[in-house]
Amino acid sequence: MYWNCLKNNRYTARSPPAEYLARDYAKKYDVNLTFESAGFINAFSYMQPESQEYLNSKGIKHSDFQPQIINRKLLEKQDLIITMEKSHVNDIRENYQGVNDFSKKLFTLKEFNGETDDLDIIDPYYASTKTYQKVLKIIDKNIEKMIKKIIRINQTES
Repeated sequence: MYWNCLKNNRYTARSPPAEYLARDYAKKYDVNLTFESAGFINAFSYMQPESQEYLNSKGIKHSDFQPQIINRKLLEKQDLIITMEKSHVNDIRENYQGVNDFSKKLFTLKEFNGETDDLDIIDPYYASTKTYQKVLKIIDKNIEKMIKKIIRINQTES
């Protein structure tokens, strides 16, 4: 599984906490999944403090966070590529043409969960603490829904 957030040359606000939330929910639901987050350009060597605080409040360890840059090899090895905004989906399609199965594995988080309207999760960077917390709660809710959906898909395919 692959996490990606491409907005504004930063990816340390939404995708890293999404990655760690996904790991936590996979463990909670006893499912063996692997998650990674990456961005087009890495402007920071750390996860944003507000994201760290949110994970800390849930007791989720994240000290091993290492930012990485998206690349073809990383995209090709994934079964599922999840983004936070529709523009990220378009950017990946545009910049990495020829990667197999994009139509089957590239979605926004909300889109993967079955939503059809308002598919973007806004970038909370430079937003108020209240907005930042609201965005992280939206991500949290959608990550749990995603894990449950992956479990259902795997049970159907078994």
